[in-house]
Amino acid sequence: MMAFENNNKRSPQDIMNPIEPKKRKVEFSNEITLHPLNQENGTNEEFSAALYARYIKSALENLEKNDPTQINLIADQVGLPARSPDRIETKNLNILLDVLSNNINRIDSSRGITLIQSIINFEKWWELPSLTLSKYVFFIKILCSSIPKWWQDVSMILVSNFTLDTVKTKCHHDMLKYFLRMIPSSMGFIDAYLAKFFPNKNDTSEKLVNYISNILLLTDYCKELKFQVWSLLVEKIISIDVELQNELDELDDEIEEDLEEENEEEEDDEDDDENENELEPKNTIEDQDGEIEGDEEYNVDVTQGIKELSTKLDSILTLITERITSEFTAENLESGDGVTLFNILTTLFKTHILSTYYTRSIQYIMFHVSQQQLELMDSFLVTLIDIAFSPSESSEKKIKSLQYLGSYIARAKKLSRTQIIFVASYLTSWLNRYVIEREEEVDQPGGMERFKHFYATFQALCYIFCFRHSIFRDTEGAWECELDKFFQRMIISKFNPLKYCNENVMLMFARITQHEDVAYCFSIIENNNNERLRGIIGKVDNDKKEYNTGGSTSGWSLATRQQFIDLQSYFPYDPLFLKNYKKIMKAYYIEWSEASGEYESDESDD
Repeated sequence: MMAFENNNKRSPQDIMNPIEPKKRKVEFSNEITLHPLNQENGTNEEFSAALYARYIKSALENLEKNDPTQINLIADQVGLPARSPDRIETKNLNILLDVLSNNINRIDSSRGITLIQSIINFEKWWELPSLTLSKYVFFIKILCSSIPKWWQDVSMILVSNFTLDTVKTKCHHDMLKYFLRMIPSSMGFIDAYLAKFFPNKNDTSEKLVNYISNILLLTDYCKELKFQVWSLLVEKIISIDVELQNELDELDDEIEEDLEEENEEEEDDEDDDENENELEPKNTIEDQDGEIEGDEEYNVDVTQGIKELSTKLDSILTLITERITSEFTAENLESGDGVTLFNILTTLFKTHILSTYYTRSIQYIMFHVSQQQLELMDSFLVTLIDIAFSPSESSEKKIKSLQYLGSYIARAKKLSRTQIIFVASYLTSWLNRYVIEREEEVDQPGGMERFKHFYATFQALCYIFCFRHSIFRDTEGAWECELDKFFQRMIISKFNPLKYCNENVMLMFARITQHEDVAYCFSIIENNNNERLRGIIGKVDNDKKEYNTGGSTSGWSLATRQQFIDLQSYFPYDPLFLKNYKKIMKAYYIEWSEASGEYESDESDD
């Protein structure tokens, strides 16, 4: 047997001293970049972002498998208040918005509603950082474009945020503008939202002013809602104006009662005469800071309520006037945009303002707007005349229109002499015809209330004359419209207008016409006063017919007469007491002190 030697066998020495392995040569690439240590955080953030994105996608996959657990957890975190430390971080919100914008249809199910709602209701989303805000707006646009039913919810939220300052609502308007063009049919429910979210009149001035500023901005890019917006504004302003007037009336009643108690034993005829000589009642609030003048202290709560309401109304009307001024530039009027707004305001004046009794301030919107151009004043005057003498209008509305006409002509500073003479000519012609056609009716059975239209027209003309008498003479000194002959004929007619028109206006009219040698009224006024003292107002004397006193009629009831007196005592453009708004109107307004001259009463108005 041949023996073989095992050459691979290692010696004990080899085991004890193993052979050192051959070292490899290491080569470094020139392309390797050495990163600084602080990049480790960036790497972690990228890893975290990728992980969160994967988590969202996993949640979407589970949602498609009818497992909304993860999606609801995300929705809960998104829906937390802004102050909550557990609310979704901005970096994760960015990722969420990016992923969802690319997978919008995957959340379009009943199980995805919670997440969508939490995003569109995200608290104070307009305060998000610029990048996140742009991602948020992009998501909303993708959502509502892909699933239009969500626009109704989104638009409701946008409108509800209109109480914010306009500096914070730029994105709100951008989205509204975008979708109103894309979905014009949405104007219907947006119009409803405008009314729904309008702040209560008891809310703060800031919220009211912000909301109004925002809905006016809306009309810049959605002219189709312009009428609805202005209609809403007029309704809300009327509500505040009327409430303020009610507060003032209550205060006046308290003041009147206090004064009656104090002066009951001290009244004399001289004091009465001074009060009667005032052409217009003195405002309860005269002080520019809203304080009540006089030595008496009145109910603090009522006074504070008046001050708050007047401050709100002042702020709102000042804002609206500034807006109107920008709308009625020469360029806008030339293009027709200004005329469109004027027509809207005229319509609302006829439907809302004219039909509301005893507002004190809102009527100045038309007072101001119409004086922006001669043609606009013509239009407003024609509107008032048409209503005042329309056979289809109610008696009350005709009288109100005549009150507006008289007060406007008396107070509007921009009116031309031609316009004033035209209105006076129209009124004198109508009154002349009325007397010719109906004077014989005075002796027939029936109360003097039958002639309310006549008295309202005559009073409007007298009121105009008191303010504008200096322009009613022509270049040769003759009276325009033959006013001297006209007034003499009217005051001795059987209608006896000096008895049934506003007493203060008739007294001032009597003073001015006597001084100007137009007519002499005081003997008739004295005779009328004697009749009142004898208690024969409105009663029939069957044995004798009294000439020119109205005593030959069956008269009118005390309630009816008082209602007419109250109506005749309303002068729509009496002085404003709203601090800032009054300053704005100063350039358009004639104070009684400017027109009265030597006829001014002992107690002039401010």
